[in-house]
Amino acid sequence: MIGEMRDLETAKIAIQSALTGHMVLSTVHTNDAASGITRMLDMGVEDYLLTSTVNAILAQRLVRTLHPEHREAVNLLPEVARELGFHECVEQDRYQVFRPVPSEDNPTGYLGRTSILELLVMSDPIRRMIMQHATSGELQRQAVAEGMRTMYQDGLLKCLAGRTSLEEVLRVTQEA
Repeated sequence: MIGEMRDLETAKIAIQSALTGHMVLSTVHTNDAASGITRMLDMGVEDYLLTSTVNAILAQRLVRTLHPEHREAVNLLPEVARELGFHECVEQDRYQVFRPVPSEDNPTGYLGRTSILELLVMSDPIRRMIMQHATSGELQRQAVAEGMRTMYQDGLLKCLAGRTSLEEVLRVTQEA
């Protein structure tokens, strides 16, 4: 395990370890999974080494979870649900999400945290794109075309399941 890859020297250690058959787990601070690839290229990792050693990149953010006894169901207008992209996650006639209900013993309506995730699995088309130095946006689009669920979509599904609120998902996924 490597705590965090911040520079080329650390990245080279990770790459060398992976090339000799070790499973390497590390962190890199980026906004999404695809940006992890471009971040390593920007650090100076050779594209051919990156494509031969990285199997997947997982991106995550934490959202607060709704307290099961301090939440309230809200039906979204179909137009709002469509604009927010709920139909891309699951097609249904009606979308019901939940919001926190503060109380005296729970002033926020939340209890704990959970993660929203996206897992970019290296495929041959993505490897080819890396060799051509594609942008993170292009890599992200390809991964989604191959079936990757984005952090935002994972968050929407957790909203529908009543685990977190739409406001939480928007708070952590909207770029500043």
